[in-house]
Amino acid sequence: MRGPVLLAGLLLVSLARARVSENSDSSLNLEPLTAQFALENPGQAFSQWQMTHGRSYKSASEARKRQAVFVENAKHVAEQNARNSGLVLALNQFADLTLEEFAATHLGYNPSLREGKEHTTTSFQYADANDLPSTVDWRKKNAVTPVKNQAMCGSCWAFSATGAVEGINAIRTGKLVSLSEQQLVDCDSEKDLGCGGGLMDFAFDYITKNGGIDSEDDYSYWGYGLICQRRKEADRHVVTIDGFEDVPKNDGEALKKAIAHQPVSLYHSGVVGDDACCQDLNHGVLAVGYDDGSKGGTPHYVIKNSWGEGWGEQGFFRLAAKSSEASGACGVYKAASYPLKKDATNPEVPTFCGYFGWTECPANSSCECRWSFLDLICFSWGCGANDA
Repeated sequence: MRGPVLLAGLLLVSLARARVSENSDSSLNLEPLTAQFALENPGQAFSQWQMTHGRSYKSASEARKRQAVFVENAKHVAEQNARNSGLVLALNQFADLTLEEFAATHLGYNPSLREGKEHTTTSFQYADANDLPSTVDWRKKNAVTPVKNQAMCGSCWAFSATGAVEGINAIRTGKLVSLSEQQLVDCDSEKDLGCGGGLMDFAFDYITKNGGIDSEDDYSYWGYGLICQRRKEADRHVVTIDGFEDVPKNDGEALKKAIAHQPVSLYHSGVVGDDACCQDLNHGVLAVGYDDGSKGGTPHYVIKNSWGEGWGEQGFFRLAAKSSEASGACGVYKAASYPLKKDATNPEVPTFCGYFGWTECPANSSCECRWSFLDLICFSWGCGANDA
């Protein structure tokens, strides 16, 4: 455990570690891009930050505006780090955005969706779990896919939900399959709002009722809402679940029990410690482990985010497990949930032929081109026996 728990979800867009001196060509003699350096040399630091993150602007006035925001974020980082509270901030790829701009495009919890539509479950299958391990890390058990990036879409709820389903499917089947957030953004529209926000419980409910969800490879992510691909929604059920359960509210021990058995979806308010944290939930993430501190170090949860691997600790962060608040640090105990999968069974799915998928071959068969132009473009597809 390396020192105090690091902040990694701060909504003031100046959080994740940016190791410019490590990632840049040493022949450029770049200074480490610290907040203090940015305050002392704002023009040079901002130019260096632009080069590091490949950022450019349409006009000089926009560049000046973004530099001013960059400097304000640097001030916040410097002030927070000067407190020596164990909460460590640094400038990252979002440092030219205001809080309001960042929240509008990179969060996704929409509390208004819960009004009159509560999905509170009463059962908790891990209530009697005892003798929990002191540490759990589902990444080491091949139950966590690589960190993804929701881009400028408020779809954190979809990434949290697919991550939880990917986890329990891997635990039950031994196969880790990356699942489609885009399907949730496009098709789960009865209660969720795509890039406008959603809830993981509603996503689990949609997957259950739909009979499953497609893979990331087949229904890939675009970063904005598109027309639902109804054939894939109906036929490509790569992974199924059997419902979901909510973790009892404001119960840290219950959350630990759940994480000990599978990755868990949860919301938090964007930061990891009581000293700089509110209790208003605004972002969906995935708990993939914990360390209870019994063998030394600070008790914490291991959280997977959806802002890319360049953010936080390679896309993850550690959330303090101890808090003076009944609802946990940053409200983490308020709305955690997880999908249910009873066994290792998943449907056999059909194959779509060609770029547009106009021909569909049933399971255990494969696509065959019946008419092509110089073996370059297929104009007519048929189905044949699977080579396997």
